[in-house]
Amino acid sequence: MSSKVNEKSLKIYTSQPWELGKTCFLLLTWIVLGIHLEIIGPTVNVLARQTNVTYSGISTILITRGAGYVVANIVGGITQNIVKEHPEGLLSVAFLIAAIVVLSTPTIFNLIILAIVFFFQGISQGITDLGGTSLLLTMWGDNVAAPLNVVHLGYGFGAVFANLFVRPYLGEDIKINETLNNSTILLEDKSNILIPYSITSSLCLLISIGHFIFSIREHRIRREALRNRPINYVSVSTSAINEIKEVEIKNVSQYSPQSCGNGYFTYGLLMSITWIFYMFFVSGNDLTFGKFFFAYLKSSQFSITTSGAVWGMIIYWSSYSVGRLICAITSVFIPVHIAIGILWIFGLVLAITWFIYVWVIDLSITSLFVLGAFTGFIFSPIFPLSFAFINQRLNVNPFLVGLLLCGSAFGGMAFQKIAGIVLDIKANHFPSLLMTCVVLAIIFFAMAFIISSIHQRKLNSNKNSLPISDNKDISNKSEEERQMEAYLTKDEQDKN
Repeated sequence: MSSKVNEKSLKIYTSQPWELGKTCFLLLTWIVLGIHLEIIGPTVNVLARQTNVTYSGISTILITRGAGYVVANIVGGITQNIVKEHPEGLLSVAFLIAAIVVLSTPTIFNLIILAIVFFFQGISQGITDLGGTSLLLTMWGDNVAAPLNVVHLGYGFGAVFANLFVRPYLGEDIKINETLNNSTILLEDKSNILIPYSITSSLCLLISIGHFIFSIREHRIRREALRNRPINYVSVSTSAINEIKEVEIKNVSQYSPQSCGNGYFTYGLLMSITWIFYMFFVSGNDLTFGKFFFAYLKSSQFSITTSGAVWGMIIYWSSYSVGRLICAITSVFIPVHIAIGILWIFGLVLAITWFIYVWVIDLSITSLFVLGAFTGFIFSPIFPLSFAFINQRLNVNPFLVGLLLCGSAFGGMAFQKIAGIVLDIKANHFPSLLMTCVVLAIIFFAMAFIISSIHQRKLNSNKNSLPISDNKDISNKSEEERQMEAYLTKDEQDKN
């Protein structure tokens, strides 16, 4: 029986070769995304020295990148029709911007100019996340958990490659003690980061060209399909269940919480707000730890060389990718809410372990690397699995995706700034940020789960109280009638 269920689950994906091919290219897209966003990790010391600022100062460029990410998602959410109909074109533009930004970064020696450049990199990242996520939700609907994890695991692979690739071009730190004022000056042999940044820019350009070709192909497919039948772009999700949902909310604005709540305003509003705060803390942890773990490894209390710190990052990102790979496989067979629940339990245990090692036992280099590896392994699948879970509980459209990603960006901006200040003042408090994010994210996840469960119970109660004749009328609707209702819904919403 279980083998038949597993075979049926796999057939959902193998029966759609075109969508499968596009998903594979999105995997390559996320690999390059991981390279061009995470190359800053091992080169953060070089950029800080290049612009003559501290960690707190260099965190400014990450904040401006987050601001660009927010702007991209807000504009994308408002212009959601463009996002739904032209995601491949947007991805092409996003990586063209990334290619220009990455190429120019090593040549900039002014913090303000570098912050402006990183603002545009944030726009590129926002367009990529919004366009790619919307495209995956459109193609796979309620079965998006596995594809989302497969695509997002590419980010970890890209980050590993970035650390391996940039390592030969980094110089080792040389400590010089100044006896006059009892201070230690850190000097670094000249690092040549122009070469790895230039090659990364070339990879971004290739991805841009690839998505441009996909965009042309999709335009031709859409034009040919329109000659035979209309295509429904009402919602991001396109499963049969969602077609019924579209009928229920046909007179509701797509910018209203009632649309996200499948016709229930209060439910849609409460769930949207809860999930936005949840994503704030999920990404606050995810975006901050990966960016500043290298700086934490290089803090004076550990005396780790640049080469050793790079290997620590490689271990972290490798385990990050393995975690997403395992969840991509298991999410085909295990319900999403159970997988997330298990991950949060292990995440809380890990956060407590960090706290004990930092403040009670004392960290060694070995324990530091091991805890870093487990941090990547456990927390990496939570972001894509969360989107899959939200897609099952709400009617997800590009506007809601944009709001969720904005919540993620604000979380990253806030905690990255805090992390920069913490590393300048007392590096030991850096793991405490992880504990804070984990506890608060679990609280908001529990709130969302309770709200959803109460709402579902109420719906089931109302359904059972319907007259039998009403239930028969709903179930006896033919597929053609449902498709016609969905088309009329789409036509009416386009007019609005």
